[in-house]
Amino acid sequence: MKVSYARGVIEDFAEGARMVQQTLSGFWREVGELGSNPAQTRQGLVAAAAVLLATTVSLALEVDSPWWAAISGFMSLMSTGAASFRRGILRLTGTIAGAILGFLVARWLPYDHFALYLFLAATTMLGVIAMQVSPHGLAWLFMTITSSLVLLTSLNDPVQAYSIAFYRVFDVAIGVGSALVVANVMQDWHADRPPTAPGWRHLLGAQWPAVLHGMRSAIAVVVVLAVWIMVDLPDVTEMAVTIAVVMAAPLVADSSVDTRHKVAEKSLHRFIGCVLGGIVALACLALQVESFIWWLAMIAGVVWMGMHIQVGRHGVGYVGTQFAFVFVITMIQGDAPPSSIMPGVDRFAGITGGLGVLMIVSLLLWPSAEEIKTERQN
Repeated sequence: MKVSYARGVIEDFAEGARMVQQTLSGFWREVGELGSNPAQTRQGLVAAAAVLLATTVSLALEVDSPWWAAISGFMSLMSTGAASFRRGILRLTGTIAGAILGFLVARWLPYDHFALYLFLAATTMLGVIAMQVSPHGLAWLFMTITSSLVLLTSLNDPVQAYSIAFYRVFDVAIGVGSALVVANVMQDWHADRPPTAPGWRHLLGAQWPAVLHGMRSAIAVVVVLAVWIMVDLPDVTEMAVTIAVVMAAPLVADSSVDTRHKVAEKSLHRFIGCVLGGIVALACLALQVESFIWWLAMIAGVVWMGMHIQVGRHGVGYVGTQFAFVFVITMIQGDAPPSSIMPGVDRFAGITGGLGVLMIVSLLLWPSAEEIKTERQN
């Protein structure tokens, strides 16, 4: 038994090393092909323009979280103007609903930690399940993310919940509006059929794996919050950002019961993208660039690269998404180019740790090969 267990551990490590090598190889192939594919180049330019517009507008309006507006612009984009419009509207609708919900529960949940954990677990589970089964899953997911952001950011001062909720909606509206303006100018506007979704009716049957993954995500979020409170880290904003990133990275199964290999691959892609994006952001912060134009130029260049990888053909799209995501929220910290690298280090460490927890929880609680075989036979 011990020999068999040791062999299994060795095989898991070997497989993990192979996946890391393949992921990095795909990433560098995409980087080596920058500018060679007109469609990828155009989509990258669209993303860069949307992020720059959202960043500039949010800074001009002096909003509290310009990074959230910037990332909303990036994440609202699809391959066509019509698809970008649909995605942006779903994101904004979910954000408004989440802001209202977060404002309501922030009146009493900060004073009851058990209820706080229960609320975060329940809403995370709902959002992640909806993302996999509902045609409006993105709206459900961002209702979850926004309600949690509002609640957690107002833990130290619940009186600020209304202001926080209002500015979360305002930030996202800036980002979505910027994405739609750029999409209208730079993208084709032909209508695409909306993606199909299996619906809510078979959650205890064919869609049971989606429920299981919702449970895993809920556990990951609660673990991140518990660890943050346990080590008594003071910055609740960074905690809220970390948990929001964990929620925003649901692993959508490709089949009724996905394999541990596929789950590990998706988790690893997101984690590696996070690490690479954070490293590049910290390197840029270390340059201590004070010129506003050069700061925007660095953001645009890396966002262009991230979108190029996201829509690339080497199977590492998740790496590109997380690469750009983490770079933006690490690089944009206030109303000007950052004067210190330390806030970026703190944010990067929190996000990396949160995604690491999600990866570990997903792998530990995912069914074994024998369980998958039994499920398929049934």
